[in-house]
Amino acid sequence: MPTSANFFGSLVFGAIGMGALLFGKSMGSARKMIMGAALLACSYLVTDTLVLWVGGALLTVALVMWKD
Repeated sequence: MPTSANFFGSLVFGAIGMGALLFGKSMGSARKMIMGAALLACSYLVTDTLVLWVGGALLTVALVMWKD
C-alpha cells in the first residue's frame, strides 16, 4: 500500500512531468519532452518513497537547469 508521501510525490512529479512534456511539444523542444516523459515515468514506475523524491527532485532540477 503506498504511503501518503509516495502518493503526493507521484502527484507532484507527474504534474511537473506532464507540464514539461506539453510545454516541450508546443515549443518543439525534444529535450523538454524527454525530461517530462522521464518525470512521468519516474512518478509511475518508482515505488520506493525516498527514491521517488530524490529522483524526481534531480530530474526537476535538471529540467530547470538544462537550457536549450
